[in-house]
Amino acid sequence: MSEAGHTVDDWAAVLASLKSHAKWLRNAREGKQANLSKRNLEFAQLARAPLKKAVMVGANLRAATLQGANLAEADLFGADLSQADLTGADLTRAILRGVSLKGTNLSRAILVETDFRGGVMLDSSAKFSIGRRVTDITDCLAEYATATRAQFSGVDLSGASLVGADLRGAVLYGADLSSVNLSYCDLRGANLSDARLGKTRLVGADLSGATLTNAVANDTVMTGAKLDGAALEGVNMERCDTSAKPFLVTRDRFERSVAEALDGHERWLATGGKEGHPGYLAGANLAHHDLSGRNLSGITLSGTKLIGANLSGAQLAMANLNDTDLFAADLSGATLIGTQFVGANLRRAALTNAHIGSIPIRDPHGKMTGREQRTSFVGADLADAALEGVDLSACLTGTLKKN
Repeated sequence: MSEAGHTVDDWAAVLASLKSHAKWLRNAREGKQANLSKRNLEFAQLARAPLKKAVMVGANLRAATLQGANLAEADLFGADLSQADLTGADLTRAILRGVSLKGTNLSRAILVETDFRGGVMLDSSAKFSIGRRVTDITDCLAEYATATRAQFSGVDLSGASLVGADLRGAVLYGADLSSVNLSYCDLRGANLSDARLGKTRLVGADLSGATLTNAVANDTVMTGAKLDGAALEGVNMERCDTSAKPFLVTRDRFERSVAEALDGHERWLATGGKEGHPGYLAGANLAHHDLSGRNLSGITLSGTKLIGANLSGAQLAMANLNDTDLFAADLSGATLIGTQFVGANLRRAALTNAHIGSIPIRDPHGKMTGREQRTSFVGADLADAALEGVDLSACLTGTLKKN
């Protein structure tokens, strides 16, 4: 924690309150529940802070760092959390009514039964109001968040990205989901009645048993989505793309820098390094790109976004895909010998009949060193991945060691 954005005395008081709150949570006599309502905590460093059940009504937490913080059952009514970092934070059953989460990072946050509905109330002086009639969650990043049974009725989520989020049983009644990316979300049993779905992306989403009654669809993308048992009364499905397979970005539509990097890498491999150059696309966005059958052995794709990409039959021997997001990607039949997937997200990915194992390591002159590099899934998330025909015993697995 730091005192950025505060006077020393103010921040000292906040720290004292948090220390007392920690004791209160342990049921110590001298402890006291933290009340940081209307405090200016802009830019505050509160990563992993123990704020469970804390009262923070109307607090200014703009651009605060709350990564991994425990805010379960906390009262944040009307707080300003815009641009804050809440990655991995626990907000189970927290009150976030009438807040601003514009541009906030909630990726992998726990939002189970969290209340995001709008709300306005007067402060203790009865002169000023706290909160918003419509909760602002616009342009928020909440990818892979767990938001089962969360209350989003009437909120503005336009422009947000919730790729891969678990929204089972969530209430999104009347919510503005315009241009929201809900690709591969689990929306089973969710209520999206009267929601605005203009240009909403629901690629590969599971809407089984969901209620979309009278939702306003317009250029809504539902390719590959599951709609079994979904209530679609009043929805103009002619304004939805419900084709069976998700759209893929084909080779002729790649961005120029991406095409040049991939083509140069294949030329480098084909000529033994005499032409072209090793491919480096770390951190690039290649979601839904068609890379099937390409020779990308040894390429660097660490931290790259390859959500829903087609890599079937691709040659990726000794490639670096550490920390890469391969959610729902197709790697079936790909050559993954010696490939590194350390910390990668492979949830729902298809690795059926992929070729994995060890590959001999050569020195810069092409001579054998006597060492081998094994395919590594250390720290990788393989939940719900299709692994038929893949022998993980031939790979490195396990959890990442924490520093």
